[in-house]
Amino acid sequence: MTSLKKPESIGELKAMIVRSRLRLPEQQERVARAILARPDIVAFGTISSVASTCVVSPSTVVRVANALGFETFKEFKLFFRQYLRSVSASGRAISFE
Repeated sequence: MTSLKKPESIGELKAMIVRSRLRLPEQQERVARAILARPDIVAFGTISSVASTCVVSPSTVVRVANALGFETFKEFKLFFRQYLRSVSASGRAISFE
């Protein structure tokens, strides 16, 4: 799968994943589903902890981040941290539905 343009928001990220779902290999799809369900695993985790949670290799986690438009895992992590901060500051419940 070729890399996508880096998303500007969590909603855009979800739409990207939904659109590309059928093109993601099974293990990468597992990571994509997990990060949408629990953005905290990326925001506060490491490559290894995300891989362990998703039962995939660390390189699979990096491939997902790259495939979704992020150059590094650090950039991917920052995206999720910013999202969680904005939700927390607004007092909204976190929802990915």
